[in-house]
Amino acid sequence: MNVILSELIRQLREYRLKAGLTQGDIAWKLGFSLPAVSRWERGICTPDLRAIGAIVDFLRRADAHAEKVLLRSILAARDSRNLWEGDNIRYLAGSRQEFLETPEMRAMLGKSIRRYITGHYRDFIEDPAIVSSLKAGDLASVDFYGGAAMSVTSIPDGFVQLKRVSFQLEAQGLVRGDTYSVLIPQAEAPMAEGRVIHNWDMLLRPL
Repeated sequence: MNVILSELIRQLREYRLKAGLTQGDIAWKLGFSLPAVSRWERGICTPDLRAIGAIVDFLRRADAHAEKVLLRSILAARDSRNLWEGDNIRYLAGSRQEFLETPEMRAMLGKSIRRYITGHYRDFIEDPAIVSSLKAGDLASVDFYGGAAMSVTSIPDGFVQLKRVSFQLEAQGLVRGDTYSVLIPQAEAPMAEGRVIHNWDMLLRPL
């Protein structure tokens, strides 16, 4: 199987797992047999031209549906959120005003924002030990305090950005997380710059 076809099948399998679909579900949606889909995923055989066309069309429609969901989330949200899927980070939602008035945010919709991340936030993204601990459920969340976590974000004088990162385990063994971002008066922040790690033992301790 050549590199392009391997990537296409990888995307199809990744979507199938993320959506909680079986190989039989995909076979029905594409109009092919279950053994054919199984052989594609195992690399035993390659899809023919008709199958390739069906797969490309199916994934294109799936992407369009996902983007509509993102848009609805943006229009309904009152704060800023990013969606994590594995090691990829996509801009998920912001306030209606933010979406309408910030072309940079509109341009990032549904795309990886990893290359925009700066400062303490990027230090966290690049720290595999902390990310692994979050994914394993050893840590509850991490709070970041400071200036812009992304280069397109501006922070008014007297305010600090609080960005909270957390993960949870979803069905089918998928790990997904999100970041919650708000501006708070600097006087109310426990620190002007840096991060605070919350573990479950601390959060569940009786007051």
